[in-house]
Amino acid sequence: MTRNYFFLFLLLLSTQSFAQFVVKGKVTDSATGDPIPFASVLLKGTTVGISTDFEGNYNLDARALTDSITVSYLGYITGVKALQKIGEQTINFQLKPSDFEMEAFVFEAGENPAFEIIRKAVDRKKDFDKRGLSAYQTNNYTKIEIDIDHVSEDFSNRKTVQKVTAVLDSIKQLTNDEGEKILPVFFSETLSKFYFRNNPELRKEVVEKSKVTGVGITDGSTTSQITGSAFQEYNFYKNWLNIVGKEFVSPIADGWKQFYDYDLVDSVLVGNDSCYLLKVYPLREQDLAFSGTVWINKETYGLKQVDLTIPKEANLNFIERIKIQQEMTSTSAGPLIPSKTRVQIKIGQITPKTAGLLAKFYTSADSIMVGEPQPTSFFNQSVVLMPDFDEASEEFWKDNRQDILTQEEIAVLQMVDTLKRIPIIRFYSESLKFFGTGYLPLGKVDIGPWPGFFNYNNIEGVRLGMGFRTNLKFSNKWVLYGYGGYGFKDTQLKYSAKVTRILDRMHWTSVSLSTQKEIDQVGLEISSLQGNSIFLAASRFGTLRRPYFSRKHQVNFQREFFKGFLMYSDLTFMKFEPLYNFYYFEKGTGEYRSNFETTEAKFGLRYGRDETILINDNERSSLGPLKWPIFDLSYAKGMNWLGGDVSYSKLNFYVYQRLNMGMFGVSRYEFDAGKVFGEVPYPVLKNHLGNETFFYTSAAFNTMNFNEFASDQYASLRYRHYFEGFLLNKIPLLKKLKWRAVANANVLFGSVSDKNTLNSPRVDPEGNRLQSFGRLDPTKPYLELGYGVENIFKFFRVDFFHRMTYLDNPGAKPYHVKFSAQFIL
Repeated sequence: MTRNYFFLFLLLLSTQSFAQFVVKGKVTDSATGDPIPFASVLLKGTTVGISTDFEGNYNLDARALTDSITVSYLGYITGVKALQKIGEQTINFQLKPSDFEMEAFVFEAGENPAFEIIRKAVDRKKDFDKRGLSAYQTNNYTKIEIDIDHVSEDFSNRKTVQKVTAVLDSIKQLTNDEGEKILPVFFSETLSKFYFRNNPELRKEVVEKSKVTGVGITDGSTTSQITGSAFQEYNFYKNWLNIVGKEFVSPIADGWKQFYDYDLVDSVLVGNDSCYLLKVYPLREQDLAFSGTVWINKETYGLKQVDLTIPKEANLNFIERIKIQQEMTSTSAGPLIPSKTRVQIKIGQITPKTAGLLAKFYTSADSIMVGEPQPTSFFNQSVVLMPDFDEASEEFWKDNRQDILTQEEIAVLQMVDTLKRIPIIRFYSESLKFFGTGYLPLGKVDIGPWPGFFNYNNIEGVRLGMGFRTNLKFSNKWVLYGYGGYGFKDTQLKYSAKVTRILDRMHWTSVSLSTQKEIDQVGLEISSLQGNSIFLAASRFGTLRRPYFSRKHQVNFQREFFKGFLMYSDLTFMKFEPLYNFYYFEKGTGEYRSNFETTEAKFGLRYGRDETILINDNERSSLGPLKWPIFDLSYAKGMNWLGGDVSYSKLNFYVYQRLNMGMFGVSRYEFDAGKVFGEVPYPVLKNHLGNETFFYTSAAFNTMNFNEFASDQYASLRYRHYFEGFLLNKIPLLKKLKWRAVANANVLFGSVSDKNTLNSPRVDPEGNRLQSFGRLDPTKPYLELGYGVENIFKFFRVDFFHRMTYLDNPGAKPYHVKFSAQFIL
């Protein structure tokens, strides 16, 4: 009996000695409420600890407890809380951001040991870069939240803001740790399938379900195309990452030693992998580079996870911080794919009396499949919405979200739903959309564009106008457009009308009929300046240059056969009625003619290999190319039938490309070449666009006068470079200003045949001298060079241009200063 009691005593003693205490909880950012992954959780005074997961959660098992628990992470003030002597307890932490500055590390001898780790990680980039896969696909869940942050007292005291807060008083308020209110204005969730294939490199996202709620959001279809994972790609195996339109250098870029320094901090266990923990910081604080922490697998030298920040010292406008956290997972073929990505972009107050913005993006991926690439025809559209993408119950979302919504996110949804119903909010949001798009939605039609409501020039005097267009609520197959304007000086009605039938939205196919009566200008045609709205508007105020009445009727057809490859054609009937003293010699008779009509058939091909196209309502909208150039080749034939007076042919070839020049910045170039065959009046020639205004435009030769040169064969190259702080960041007195150097070089070769030179008389039938056109010497190019500074006071740009050739021309000036204002980050 005694022996039995003895064994029972030993059993109880053994059980007590192996009993475990469980401490669990969540670590979040006190300012934003977002989880802090990879934070170190330790029992104070011991080595017993664990790291938080990607959601900021931890679960620590221990045989014994100390009096407190600590949580620490780079860039935050360490948190400490007391523990109770109980078996299981929940301890949550809200860490406050600190003004952390990484100090330089000094090594007494030898190379920094972190360098060898980075060198091996860079050498093995090809083994882990997901772009090396022949194909992969993932199921993705993406959520986006945008909040008004840093609501100042002056901002809160505005009458319009007080009307909003009065309504929100009945709802649980969201605040940061300092007690400042955060007003959510947008929240979205998206479930999608993402597809990638190599050779050629193509991407596609199929949005299966999307739920969008936000202030001013009326059309979920357009918004849902940009709230999925396709626009949340952050691949650190690329040398440069494009974020908010800027190029940031990766910590494992090929030229890493020119941008970064590193510190090997520790070896840690992440899941089942032993990893090197390295601190990363830029050599120059103004560079577009990251600081933070990376974890590199000890065995494979692949990235395991990253927690990186772009600090406010970087040469960016308005942005106080960009934070990217990413967790990688291996595929069966070896390369790594991000399984979870969280991005925060904090935009500061533009003035002390305004508010800031906080944008949060989260993407998780599962069901990863590699191999079996889809055919290239599958990638015809970059983003596709399923027919029932916006039809899903709350039960569906509860069952299919990869991550459940937090209590804070549920409160965000409630606040956004309330905000968007407040009349004053609806008024301001609709006003902003009206200003940005030019149109005001009214049911099934949009009224506008507002720049066409009023104008004043020497021909029309005061001009008033109004127009409309139908929207998606009217039809997704038919688009109607109309505009009317009236000049009180010339007492003439101007109008335009267009009917478009969309035949296929997948392989975009449309046919349209249009008619127009409008005042245009030789060399400043409305059709050629549609992408430069400010310059176009400025050129149509005041004195019009070589104006003429254009009466035009057109039939247009276009079809996208496969991704990036668009065919377009049109048949145009145009009547030219000059409003200035103009004549030409009629071919064959040599008689003076003033008016003429053209019948022109045009055929063109456009190809952008990696151009991203969105279907915005009933229009195709381009977000531009990523890396490859855009090519456009067209041929037009003018005919002496169906009313046409002039016979000619036009051939044109155009190329545009954006070039990432690494540490030297970003370049853009446009190459334009063409030839006009036949004898034609000079308005039919290529009238090169000059710029006599004080405003800079990339569409023109900025030291050339209006109508100074025309050509029937030509080749031009317009090159502009943005140094993004590369030069000025290195000058101590200037780098704090965050100015950025820019450069321009524009060259033009051209000529006019003798027959087209003789076609333009020097005097009219009464002997009065006529305005003619300038001709370029085929052996002498027109050349202008420019340099300047942008980002002055964050908005302004000044360019200094030198005209290098044709300085003897009447009105030519060797030196020009151009100004512009722009909103850039």
